[in-house]
Amino acid sequence: MKAQLLSTFFALGTIFSTATEADTNKNINIGLAGYALTIAYDDVFTADDDYSGTGISALYAISNNVAFRGTWYSIEHDDLPGLDNTGYDIVAYWGKGFTRHGFKAYIGGGFFRETQEFFGFKDNFSGLQINGGIGYNWDVISLDLTLGIRDPSDYEEFLSDFATVDAVAVSSSLILSARF
Repeated sequence: MKAQLLSTFFALGTIFSTATEADTNKNINIGLAGYALTIAYDDVFTADDDYSGTGISALYAISNNVAFRGTWYSIEHDDLPGLDNTGYDIVAYWGKGFTRHGFKAYIGGGFFRETQEFFGFKDNFSGLQINGGIGYNWDVISLDLTLGIRDPSDYEEFLSDFATVDAVAVSSSLILSARF
């Protein structure tokens, strides 16, 4: 009788601890993002390009240490209102804290693809990027700040007919997500 009672308590304890852990590990984040892109040129006669706008972001965490994020964004040039930029980036992250409550930090790499449109004229840009971020997970909400350093060669090539420039391209986003 004593052995059965202990076995029952052990089984119930295992069930409750598994259910509790399942509730705290949330692998999916879907949310809205404030998105910004800056392309800085080394030529004093070429003005830097600053874009800002919004996006939609989805993250899937394979574990507490590995995750994939995709962000679709629509941003507008800060100084030229007719210059629109729509695109997406996909990044694989390695870090800590993706599925659990509390602080998280991560770094990774991926690619971006975007289309700039200015009064009917379109041009596509794409490349690799290094990306990282920090954030915090609450029970049902997550807040992340990410920073990406992009391959600027497409931006440099676009301006090569007008000037020989070296560029640095940096993207950032502030993402507020629901956790599932």
